[in-house]
Order: sequence, then structure tokens, then C-alpha cells
Amino acid sequence: MILRISRMIFIAICAAALLLAGAPASLFSAGVVNSKVHEVSARDLQVTCSGPAILAGGATGTSVTGFKRLGSASISLTYSAASATSLKLFDGNYVAGYGVRQDLFKGLSNTGSLTVVDKTGTTAQGSALLAANQIQLADNKNIKGLLAAPCIRAQSEFWLVGGSTMTGRESLLILNNPTQVDATVDLEIFTENGSSHSSGLSGIAVAAKKTTVIPLASFVLRSQSTVVHATSRGGSITALIQQKSVRGTRASGADYVAPAPLANTFNVLPGILVRGSKDAGKFRKTSDQYSDVQHLLRVFVPGSLDANLTLQVLGSDKQTFGTVLSVKAAAGKVTDFEIKGLKDGDYFAYLDSDVAVQSSIRLVRARASNDRYVDFAWVNSAEAFQTPRYIAVPKAGISKLSIVNPSNKATTVSIKIGAATVKRTIAAGSDAVIRATPGMSIGIIPSDKAVYANLVIDVDGRVAVLPVLDDKNISGQVKVSIH
Repeated sequence: MILRISRMIFIAICAAALLLAGAPASLFSAGVVNSKVHEVSARDLQVTCSGPAILAGGATGTSVTGFKRLGSASISLTYSAASATSLKLFDGNYVAGYGVRQDLFKGLSNTGSLTVVDKTGTTAQGSALLAANQIQLADNKNIKGLLAAPCIRAQSEFWLVGGSTMTGRESLLILNNPTQVDATVDLEIFTENGSSHSSGLSGIAVAAKKTTVIPLASFVLRSQSTVVHATSRGGSITALIQQKSVRGTRASGADYVAPAPLANTFNVLPGILVRGSKDAGKFRKTSDQYSDVQHLLRVFVPGSLDANLTLQVLGSDKQTFGTVLSVKAAAGKVTDFEIKGLKDGDYFAYLDSDVAVQSSIRLVRARASNDRYVDFAWVNSAEAFQTPRYIAVPKAGISKLSIVNPSNKATTVSIKIGAATVKRTIAAGSDAVIRATPGMSIGIIPSDKAVYANLVIDVDGRVAVLPVLDDKNISGQVKVSIH
């Protein structure tokens, strides 16, 4: 028995030795693999223009679900024409890049996108490469006013601070999907009463290359103050609110609410250019229908802490006197504060808060005689920037660029218009208002301090405000390890 057991042990040892000797070394020890770093180029820069104003009710004005485009929007764009790039226009035609900036103007009867095709994948993106916006002076029995909006890069998240669904006020949420992939959009809507819990706010379909229009009144009826948060899954989207006012049977004012920056404790609002203040007062005295012909500050406070706010509205010169508001805004709600006593002149504003907030100012214009009208524009808090930015200037009307320096020291900004470059010194805590040449883009090149800017447009007295943006896609490095 002992001999048999000894033989079995010997056979087992030999078998194990054979297995170890014949097994590939890689099964037991892996060699060190060096990771490879790959440069990933940014996607071609594409911005989407929402297109002309939308009439709810379709061609007859009575359809519950029908929507109709009104005329065409005027698109202004500035393209650096960098070598090795080309610009794809709405109609599919291309503009070749030869290293000389081009300012172009197109009409648009529907949603459309502009794309810079970069063969090298190395051209720096941003507004210096491509910036575009749209304006439309609507003069229809159902909608009257100057509507302006930036053409923006599709993204997965937007905040829109503005709008109302009170009687005589209409707010349409316009969701565009310029991508090849269907998008599913979820909404959060906040009002003076807090967050809306209406059904249907999630899972909204926006098909690839299509537009979905949603009346906000279907979720928040008779709300004085609205803020919308839109997020998408699948395809990326662009988002705007089209707001209009009707007083009795008369259309009276319209604008787009463009996406706002993220909440912050310090908000800068350039471009509060007040005109027709006496006429606005006359309208307010005639009827309650004109009670909102008044400048106001709108604030949304995310989170659970109330906000203590100080708004300083400052004049651009010593002859223009502003005002100060010290107020409190409730957490999770949208609050409006009237800004009274501003006479005609150029202003800008600082909003300080002890918690992060989002804000905008409703700027009103009015004329009580001859060509009677009321119009308004939403002035978003602006983005700080310290690198060059460009904005396209419309050919129509009067455009003025408001640049604010909130720092405690003076700064110099270079303004590039065509082949000319001029320098402007902006005092500490002050602004510069620069009249733009119609149809010629403006480059804003800060020196040593961050500045904030908006472009104010006046067409026949009607007003609109455009932000100075810097849309770009991100490139980078990807580390790949193969085992």
C-alpha cells in the first residue's frame, strides 16, 4: 500500500512539473504595457439659428396644436475664414476660408445651422472663428416687436430666465434638435409659487433635425414670472422662449429669452439703455393692461436658502443717476422687483447676493404718440471674459455695445472693427457704450481685466439685446492602454 501511494505522489509531481514547464509565460505574468496618448480633435463648430417668429394657432390662428412661421429672420454672422476651413451655410453652399474675416448676411425662413468645416481639426474655436445672431421686426396683428437671439451651439442643458403666462402674455418654449440623433427633453419650470409639478414635463420628444414648440401655459397657467430649466438625453438641443404681449386686442411687444449663464453670487448686466421713459409712464396711467410697461429685475434662487440681494443700477456718466434696491428673494422661487425712477440714459447693473442666483432685467421701450408702440427686451446677466470675443452686428437699426469693467482698477480694451483697431480705457467700476457700425462685426480684446458685454439693438424704436458669447467644442487628449 505504501509503495502504491509513493508511486501516485511521484506521478502527480511529474505531471505538475510538465504543466508548469509547458505553460505560456503570459498566463502567469503580464508584461508592462505603456499607455498611448491620442489627440482628439474638437467636433466642427456648429451654431443653430432658431428662425423666424412662431404664431400659435397655425394659419387660421385657431388651431390648438398648429404653429406657423412668420416671414423670415435676418441672420448676421462673422466668420474668421481661417485657412483650411470652410463655412457651410443654411442652403448647403460653402464659403471658403482664405484668412480674411468675412461678415455675411442671410435670410432664414426656418431653423438652420451654420458649420465651420475644419480639415485639420486644429483651428481654434470660439466667437473669433464664428459668431452669428438673428433679428426680426415683427409687425403682424398677432405679434409686434423686435425679436433678437444668438445662434447657439447645441448642448444638453439650458436655463431660460424670462417669460410670463398671465392673461395677454404668451410664452412659447422652442426646442430645436440640429443633430442626427433623436432627443428626449426633461423640463423644470419655476414660478413665483415655486416648482411646477404638472404632468408631461419629462420625456418630451424632439426628433432629429426637427423643432418642438411648447406653450408654457400648458404647464403653468397665469404665472407672472417663469424660469425654465431644460435638459436633454440623446441628441443635443438649443432652447429659446418666445414671449409676446397682447393688450386687449392689440399686439404690443415681443422678444426672445436667450439661455442664461449658471447661477452666481455676482451678476453683471450691461446694456440697460433707457429710452421713452416718460411715454412708458403715460401708458401705465392709462390702463392696468400697461402695468408691466416698467423695468424690472427677475431673480431665481436655486437651492434651499433665501437670497439677500443688492442691485446697483449705475449711470454711464455723471449726468445719469441710477438707483439701488436692497431686497430678499425666497429660495426655490422666481421673484420680480420693479426698478423705478430711471430716466432716459445709459445704465448698467451689478447684482450682489449671499447665495448663487440667476437674474435678468426686463427693459421696456414705449412711444405714446404718432407711431404708438410698446416693446421690451430681456437683458441677461453677462459672461465674464478675458480673451478676445467677436459679435456680428446687424445691418438694420442702431446697435450699441455696452462693456462693463467691474474691477477696482481701470482697464484698456481693444475694439476691432474691420481693419481698424481702437483702444478704450474703461474706468474702475464703470462701462463704455460704443456705437457700432451697421453690418460690421466687433472684436472685443481685453487687456488685463475680465469684462462683461451685451449688444443693444434699436430698430424704429423697438429694442432687443444680444449676449456676447464664445461657443466652442472641446478637444483634448485620451490615454489608451491595451492589455
